[in-house]
Amino acid sequence: MDRFTDFWCFRLNVLSRKISRKYNSKCLEYGITAPQSFVLFDLLDHEGSNVKDIATRVQLDSSAVTGVIDRLYKEELVIREEDPSDRRSLNIYLTHTGRKLAEGLFPIGREFNLYLRSLLDEDKAETFEELLKAIDDKVQ
Repeated sequence: MDRFTDFWCFRLNVLSRKISRKYNSKCLEYGITAPQSFVLFDLLDHEGSNVKDIATRVQLDSSAVTGVIDRLYKEELVIREEDPSDRRSLNIYLTHTGRKLAEGLFPIGREFNLYLRSLLDEDKAETFEELLKAIDDKVQ
């Protein structure tokens, strides 16, 4: 009989939570959460995006991204401006402080990613990357 602890969905969930806790603790040193860091990083590349587009890229629900942006706004890390082509939509921009934080934290994220990759031999890390992409493509 299968044990639920052998299910990939269970094992991936456990691993994901372990990784998230570890990365989140690094982010908390900078006063933000992991999801907030991902939104900040996205805005470095896509300044002036709307919530829907950010949500698509960071793979979160729009409502979750709205909450993240609300907290970033309260911390004066982002500003919201009405989209001139659609008054119902807001475009999100980094403040000077938000940009500085994102640029300072990005190397920490890169370093954490390198740490995770270092847990495997290089050939296994490449294979793992390919497998992640293959599963992600099919689960869509």
